[in-house]
Amino acid sequence: MLKGMALLGWRRPPAQQGHSLRPATMIGASWVVRLLASQPLAFIALACELPSSVGMKTPGVVAMGCWLLAGCSGPDFDGNRARWRADRPEEYVISICGTGFARGCTLVAVSGDTVVATAHSPSDAPSGSDWTFAEAPEQADPVEALFDRAAGESEDCELTRIRFDDRYGYVADHYKDCGEEGSGEQVTCFQADTNDVTRCTE
Repeated sequence: MLKGMALLGWRRPPAQQGHSLRPATMIGASWVVRLLASQPLAFIALACELPSSVGMKTPGVVAMGCWLLAGCSGPDFDGNRARWRADRPEEYVISICGTGFARGCTLVAVSGDTVVATAHSPSDAPSGSDWTFAEAPEQADPVEALFDRAAGESEDCELTRIRFDDRYGYVADHYKDCGEEGSGEQVTCFQADTNDVTRCTE
């Protein structure tokens, strides 16, 4: 970690040459604010180095750095949800797979405000024959439901990873650490301007 601090221009005070450094005393609030204002990319580099030196979990540290750079207000669920509602295609097919302790995948085809097909697979990487289609498709909007699950709060779980799609703003990947267990979801396929489910089963 000292290497990362040196890259940012930080130097150990002479009086502390013989003492170990604690991250909490090294990185004061005012130092972080100055660093974010002057060298944001260097801050991210330091965040990536911190885990190996102080035992912190990489996803949480990286997420913390990204959220600080975004304005210290956490992931922008509301802004990205609004972007999705404004820019979403009239028709689309989406495949969402579980990560961590959440297993299996869900495939949904949407036309307008109607879900026209849904399928499920216990496989983490299903092929065309692995899907089981529902006779009566669930009508919950898959992307809105994904936003709700990612943004949902829990006393036992902490959101440690979140990524939004650059084009449409939907939740592309999220993960929550619940101590010994953790789970999340990631969009493995998104096809706009079609409701042909085979576009995400090939």
